[in-house]
Amino acid sequence: MSALVSTSSIDPTYPTFPVLASLGIVLISLPAYWHFKSGNVGTILYIVWTFVGNLNYLVNSIAWAGNLHNPPWFWCDLSTALIIALNVAIPTSSLLITHRLYSIATIRQVNISKSDTRRTKYIEIAVGLGFPILAVIFRVVVQGHRFDIIENVGCWPSVYVTPVTIPMVFLPPILINIASTVYASLAIRAFLKQRKQFSDVLASANSGLTIGRYFRLMALAATEIICSTPTSIYNMATNLQILHPWISWADTHLNFNRVEFMPFAWFKLYPRGWILINISRYSLPVGALIFFVYLGMSGESGTFYQKLFWKFAGALGFTTPSETSPGASWPGASAPSQLRSLPPFATAISVTSTTKKDTSSMDSSSDSLSVPPDFDDEKESRTEPVFPPRTTLPAEVPANLA
Repeated sequence: MSALVSTSSIDPTYPTFPVLASLGIVLISLPAYWHFKSGNVGTILYIVWTFVGNLNYLVNSIAWAGNLHNPPWFWCDLSTALIIALNVAIPTSSLLITHRLYSIATIRQVNISKSDTRRTKYIEIAVGLGFPILAVIFRVVVQGHRFDIIENVGCWPSVYVTPVTIPMVFLPPILINIASTVYASLAIRAFLKQRKQFSDVLASANSGLTIGRYFRLMALAATEIICSTPTSIYNMATNLQILHPWISWADTHLNFNRVEFMPFAWFKLYPRGWILINISRYSLPVGALIFFVYLGMSGESGTFYQKLFWKFAGALGFTTPSETSPGASWPGASAPSQLRSLPPFATAISVTSTTKKDTSSMDSSSDSLSVPPDFDDEKESRTEPVFPPRTTLPAEVPANLA
C-alpha cells in the first residue's frame, strides 16, 4: 500500500518545472508528423525519448509535490530505469544523426537498394534502443537499493558510487558524445572539401536534403553535444567526491529492497545534489525547445500548425475560417478582406504560387532525413489571380467594411 506523508517543504519554484515539462511535450510533438513520415531513425528516437522523459518527470513532479510516499506497483522501478536509460538515449540519438550526416557527405554509391536502406534502419534501431537497455542493465551492478523518493522530485535511481560505477554509469554518455563529435567534425570536413558541389552531393545521395536542412540537423546534434558533455563530466566529478570501495556484489546489494526517502530540506545541506537533479530534469524541456527551434520552425510549418489549431478548435465547437465566407480572415467576417481597401481600378493580377512534391516515405529507399517541407525544395508553378476581375466586384462595399 502507498503511505502518504505530507510535508510543508514545497519547492519555491513550483510549478515552474511541471509547466516547462508540459510545454516540452507540446513542442516535441508538433513537428513529429514530418519526422515519423520520413522514417529517419535518429530524429524519431530523439522525439520519442524526449517525449517520454518529459512525461516521466512531469508525472513525478506533480505526484510528489510537497509529500513523500511510496507508490503502489512498480512505478518507481520503471521510472528510475527510464531515467538511467535517458542518460544514454539522447546522446545516442545525436550519434545516429551525426553518423547519418557523415554517411551522406561521404557517400560513394549513388543508387542504394531498399534492402540496404532497410538493413541500415534495423542497425540504427538496434543501436538507439540497445545502448539505453545496456545502460539499465549495467546500472544494476552498482544499484545499492531499489530506488530513492525525493520530495518535490519523485522517483530517483539509486547508484552506489564505487570504481566500478565509472565505466558502468558515468563514462558511456561521455564516450558517446565524443563519438558524435568525431562524426560531426568529419561531416563538416567533408562539406568544406566539396562545398561548391555539396548540393550535387546531397542530390546524388538521394537524401532529400538541402544545405540549409543539412546544417539544421548538424546544429541540433552539435547543441546536444555541447550541452550534454560538460554536464556528464560535472555529474561524474561531483559523484566521485564520495567514492566507496568495491568489495563484492553482496556488499553492494546489501538490504537491496529498501526504499530511501529524502525530504526537500536535505538539499539545504547538500546543494550540489539538488543542482545535479535539476540538470537532469530541465535538460528534457530544453532539449524539446532546441529541437523545435531547429526543426519545427522552418518552411511551411506555420501553415501546418495553423491548420492543426483550427482542426482542434473545430472539434471543440469553435467556428473555423473554412466555415465562414471565402477569404474571411477571422470568424464573423462577411466579405473578403481584400474589398476593404481595393481600389476601383483594380484588375486581375497573375502571380506564381507553389505546390510541393511529397517525396518522403517510410518505405523510401533514400537516406532522407526528417525535416518539415522547406521553401527551397523542388517546386511546380501555376498561375492564379489574386484580385477578381473588375466585372465581379460588387457595386457597393458594405458599410461595415468601409
